[in-house]
Amino acid sequence: MSEENLKVAVRVRPFNSREKNANSKLIVEMAGNQTVIREPNTNEEKKYAYDFSYWSFDGFKTESDGYLSPTSPKYADQKKVFGDLGEGILKNAWEGYNATLFAYGQTGSGKSYSVVGYGPNKGIVPITCEEIFKKSDPLKASGKTIEVTFSMLEIYSEVVRDLLAPGASRKSGLPVRQDPKNGFYAQGQKKVLVDSYDDITKLMDEGTSNRTIAATNMNATSSRAHTIVTINLIQKYKNDAGAEMAKSSLINLVDLAGSERADATGATGERLKEGAAINLSLTSLGNVISALADNSAGKNVRVPYRDSVLTKLLMNALGGNSKTVMIAAISPADINFDESVSTLRYADRAKQIKTKAIVNEDPTEKLIRDLKEENARLKKLLEGGNIDPALLKGNGDGDDDDADEEALRKQLEENDREMEEMQKSYEQKLAEAKALAGHSDRAAIFEKAKKIPHLTNINMDPSLSGSIKILLDGDGQKKIGLSSTCEICLKGIGILDEHGTITKNEKKFFIERLNDSKILHNGILLSHATDLVHLDRLVFGASQYYLFVDPSKASAKDPVYTFEMAQDEIGKASGIISKENNSHLTKDQLQCQAELIDLLPMIEEANAISIALDKKVVFTALPVSASARGEYDGKVKAFVSVKNFATGLEWLWKKDKFLDRKVDMTEMYNDFKDDGVINRDKFKSYDPFYESPDTPTQIGTAMIFPKTLPYMLPNVTETKILDLRSNEAGTVKIEILPCNASGKPFTEKEYSEAGSNLVSDPKADLINKPISFMIKIGLANIYNPIYEDIYCSFKFYKEPTEIKTNTIRGTNKPDFKFSKNFTFMATEEILNFLLNQCFYIQIFGEQKHPSPEQYNSKISTKEYFEREKINSQNNLIGKVSNNIDPESEKLRDELKLNKIKTMRLENTIVNLNKILEISEGLPIGASYIQRILYCSNDQEAKRIFDDYSKSKEKFSQHYDNEDGVVVTINGQEFDFGGGKKGKTAVCSIL
Repeated sequence: MSEENLKVAVRVRPFNSREKNANSKLIVEMAGNQTVIREPNTNEEKKYAYDFSYWSFDGFKTESDGYLSPTSPKYADQKKVFGDLGEGILKNAWEGYNATLFAYGQTGSGKSYSVVGYGPNKGIVPITCEEIFKKSDPLKASGKTIEVTFSMLEIYSEVVRDLLAPGASRKSGLPVRQDPKNGFYAQGQKKVLVDSYDDITKLMDEGTSNRTIAATNMNATSSRAHTIVTINLIQKYKNDAGAEMAKSSLINLVDLAGSERADATGATGERLKEGAAINLSLTSLGNVISALADNSAGKNVRVPYRDSVLTKLLMNALGGNSKTVMIAAISPADINFDESVSTLRYADRAKQIKTKAIVNEDPTEKLIRDLKEENARLKKLLEGGNIDPALLKGNGDGDDDDADEEALRKQLEENDREMEEMQKSYEQKLAEAKALAGHSDRAAIFEKAKKIPHLTNINMDPSLSGSIKILLDGDGQKKIGLSSTCEICLKGIGILDEHGTITKNEKKFFIERLNDSKILHNGILLSHATDLVHLDRLVFGASQYYLFVDPSKASAKDPVYTFEMAQDEIGKASGIISKENNSHLTKDQLQCQAELIDLLPMIEEANAISIALDKKVVFTALPVSASARGEYDGKVKAFVSVKNFATGLEWLWKKDKFLDRKVDMTEMYNDFKDDGVINRDKFKSYDPFYESPDTPTQIGTAMIFPKTLPYMLPNVTETKILDLRSNEAGTVKIEILPCNASGKPFTEKEYSEAGSNLVSDPKADLINKPISFMIKIGLANIYNPIYEDIYCSFKFYKEPTEIKTNTIRGTNKPDFKFSKNFTFMATEEILNFLLNQCFYIQIFGEQKHPSPEQYNSKISTKEYFEREKINSQNNLIGKVSNNIDPESEKLRDELKLNKIKTMRLENTIVNLNKILEISEGLPIGASYIQRILYCSNDQEAKRIFDDYSKSKEKFSQHYDNEDGVVVTINGQEFDFGGGKKGKTAVCSIL
């Protein structure tokens, strides 16, 4: 048994087009095995050490065949990565160890490039397959029998699909069973015997094509699916005693889904409550890695392999019988810092895991005998009728006897098939595999496409782009649509039975839409018959992206159109992206813009499903500012508006929540479209389109600038409430009141008695001293009467604790009567916040329950969309108004503070003149001057004048009437009396 740590490599790619357009800065450096990433705002460096750190950002050139070769020793090309990682995997496999490589990283980080590669830049998977057959030929000559089987599956939304047999168990997928010795496996998965690298290439192309077609037809985002390629390498030979032995190795090559919403510490809060299957697998993988790392450090933690299908199938790879390598791919750009550092943390955690691999070598007879014994046990269980679910490989729950019995029968069938395979000769197996493979016309279609005009697909995953070719041979008209009578048959959401036509007239092609369908031509909604020219971009329905290719017009200088380029083109056409220079936008705004563009096709799909299922729900994407959200990060974020037009209720979902729900919407639609009925039990009690009116909804945010607080002045204001669209949603009374040592707001008397202790320069007078104050929230007026059961929530600056008011029920005009005291040490950071930034209070409420009549609106979703003309992407992105500008609100509070200062200065001068008039030339004590300087109102001034009048006679004998009084206020001298011979009281006021 060999125990070793999981090997971890990190690879950084070059900037992509979006990062270049955003003028991104490089924040990643690598030296040896160390990776360094800098926080863009603070330049703080985070350093990580891995087994390998691969620099693929620059230092390369493109050869004539398209291969990216190094011009610098720092650059890691595909050969370098395979030499370090792939060769070790191959070596382990030939020695009889199971070996696994899995790629991790956010969508677009370059995972697939390392694992699969593109064109001449082959990744680890194809090179590994090629090298297996290079080595197997001489071994065969030595008398060994080498059997190689290839299988390919995909996990999407916890459903396992066989990519080599896409029609099998489309809805339910393949069941995952557990073998006591070999662990979890997908029962019934097609394993194809191959005897050449060419065979594997054809199977990989077939699997990739099936994956692309399925992802397009099912509207599943390919970047959110995991792909596992498994190569089973079996070496058969006779040992010294003449017994036939079998040494086997499973090589798992795993391309994980985009990790942008996974975290090594697992999910919390709403994401867990949503329980969306698409997010479950990566979250579970993070929990498994965390638990395994803890165990490797000496703890005893349960490892939750059973929490998801992915972690079941990767159980051996991570904590069992396998030698495992992880390659983590990251972006080099500052705009992707959060995702990149999350990936690096994940990889850092994974490198602590230890696996214990053993050589898989057994006599063939023993393997067959073990299977026979297990079958005898299973038959006995079936005959007895008393099935113990614990004995099932699939670990049935015992609640469904019929299901447990069916699981046993499938297990028997699987074992019989495995025994039969073991007893066949290699030649028999190979002949059967060739016969089953039959004839595929895929290669012929791709060959014809070199000369015939055609449509080729564009996919979010670059490795899937170009895997579908639709030939446009012959003259005349070809119909496009869902119907089987169409010459070009497309499936998916938003595709009509007869969607459009492509017509060839002489040497020209024309495209035209039918039945008011949606076809985008170079990002613009098609309105009439239009010429097609080489490299035109086409979008059919919600998710079918294609490129028109005319080989006769093709050249080596043709640009390579990516999914992102097609999306950006649509963004410009719809107004999301300015057609002018975007240099005026911040990086956060550019990143939000990219998120909105990426959301567009999914928003359209969700709306198309809503129409198909008549859900009476409209989805719209919109950007939301930090001030509208009431958050201090300063970022603009993408949200999704969810409006039920029948009830008038509306919610704003975070992007993550929408993506989770969108997976279930797609699943519901696919269930429905087969027979017009939603059959799955999951959707009998759960509707991904539904949100309860009782779900707290953020009505908006109240902003108040606390600048008066460091001057120890109260701020009492009726503040506007800004909703997430930046419209005024109401008002609320907020008070920020400076407090004394006992936590009570200063009284007028305390202000007057404070004298010179009051603040004129906060950074000088308050630094490193405690500040005490009270926040009061009073009467609110929410303009939309649909809201009730309202409460406020806030965090003061960087305080971790969220503070909530009581919920005021049954009214849209709640009086919160809330107050809370705070005491902070006046650090420079706190003072900068109080003097220059905004304090946010978020207002939440529940919506009134609609009447049954509203739920049963007679207008259909389709009719509503047609009536409201929600049929182009201009309507799918919400516009942000600027009815309330945070900067103008800040200016308003600045003016308010300056007005207070001016009024106090004017009052002080008036009061000083008044006390001089009362003095009639007699002396004025310094205490009276100070009291006058800090007097806050007329009543207090009157008390000072009265006090002075009673005591002024006492000072007459000590004072020369000819002298005057000079007072310095904020550095400016004011002469009160007969000149500058008198005593000068040097004081300052606000």
